[in-house]
Amino acid sequence: MKILQFMQNKMSFGYCACIIVASLVSTSTSAQNIELANLFFTPVPLDQADLITLNAGGLAEVDRQSAADAIPRFQAEISALEEANSNDPELITQLNTLGLAQQTIDQHEDAIATFDKAAAIAVNIYGEDSLQQAPMLEQSILSHLKLNNISEITNIEEFLYELRSEQYAADSAEMYSAMTNLANWYISSYFKEGYLSQNIGFIPRLTSAQRVSRQVGVGGAGASDGSDNNINSRGNLLEAIASGNVRDVNINDVIDLRLRKLENLYEDYQDSYSGNTTLTMVVDVARRIARLSYHAKQEMDYEREGNVFDPIYNGSREEAVRNSDQRRDESYDVGKIALEYASNLVQSAEGVGAEQVALALFDLADWELAYGRVETAKEAYQATYQVFRDEGFSDASIDAAFNIGVPVAVPRIGAFPATQQTSGSLGLIQNPNYSGYIDVSFSIDELGNTNDIAIIGSSENENGRIQAILESQIKLTKFRPLLRAGELISQEPIEYRYYYSY
Repeated sequence: MKILQFMQNKMSFGYCACIIVASLVSTSTSAQNIELANLFFTPVPLDQADLITLNAGGLAEVDRQSAADAIPRFQAEISALEEANSNDPELITQLNTLGLAQQTIDQHEDAIATFDKAAAIAVNIYGEDSLQQAPMLEQSILSHLKLNNISEITNIEEFLYELRSEQYAADSAEMYSAMTNLANWYISSYFKEGYLSQNIGFIPRLTSAQRVSRQVGVGGAGASDGSDNNINSRGNLLEAIASGNVRDVNINDVIDLRLRKLENLYEDYQDSYSGNTTLTMVVDVARRIARLSYHAKQEMDYEREGNVFDPIYNGSREEAVRNSDQRRDESYDVGKIALEYASNLVQSAEGVGAEQVALALFDLADWELAYGRVETAKEAYQATYQVFRDEGFSDASIDAAFNIGVPVAVPRIGAFPATQQTSGSLGLIQNPNYSGYIDVSFSIDELGNTNDIAIIGSSENENGRIQAILESQIKLTKFRPLLRAGELISQEPIEYRYYYSY
């Protein structure tokens, strides 16, 4: 069973909860200089904000002090064990405990070193390909996130994937989990370095160095056309590449490497499909393929909004390829085919309930709306309603089920910057420490576009850069309008409190 058969000869493409227990932590960091790679927002209807309990100060000071006091004792016990036997398995447990204590008091560099030491001992005892080292490496990711060590986390995630591929069958549940973990990180790091970078206005495309390396090789010899491409002898090489004088720019030159890796990851996983592969897994991969293709549209939208001047890039063939109608159309087509595949699969499977069928149709409807194909979207929303009507539900009850408290970004299966979905492992923390909040008012028209965005309040430590990111994200995100009997209805100005953490 191969979903990607339909992708042959294609271009490569690249909640909220109503009640949250959060911690409001004060900050004195300069608003414009803080690192926001781990930023994510959690929206709550403003009229429900009073239901939230804010515990000032984050982790209780008594807990932090307890961890700090325990560290010397842990270190002494570890030293004693090392003197007795440097490969004692108990050392792994003790080092892990020390690492957790160091993380508690934000000694993240020390924690990373401690977890690395524990992992090394596990390798000495159990072997280089042993999974006993995995828990320590996974725990160290939290500290790497705090230090914004994006490339280091990528290396760890890729290593963990390869480690598991040595231990588990390609069609096993363990490899499905390993695939999704690595895929989720690729998306997370892509957003962190592309949309949340301190390099304001950064466009998530290849860097100049990457373009040189891929097209002519750093310091490489002449191209096949006989031209001299040696970097030392050609001072304006980057401009020549950007304008297409070295060779024609193709789609693989202009998308983020992580998106290309994602496509290969999904293809490799599909090659492993067998009788052990469940309907849920197949449908999930199809939706992931659609999400991957949607990033092309996101890049185009954000680049247009950012309008960053780059004399090498503006007017180049690279810019033309990245923002071409062909790329956008390919993005739409690939995602739609993937979602149609998933929908057909769900509808043809035995024992599938109306809710699963409706969600699959909803994905298609949201996809059409995200690309501005309104009439097709309306037909798909009506088809979704009909599934529940056939089960005896009234339109009023269906409306109530679909119109939840917080507006849903479309496509529903998409990934968006500054959300828990793309915040890395920090987003998995059940009660993250929120640093503040911003109150926003905006309206949603019947096409899902946002209008009249206004900041109406904030916590005392609110800063301009986070506000700008939030406003941009709301502006460039389409939301599902109100649904009334399957019809799309605009929403008058609505007010939300966006708690943020970084």
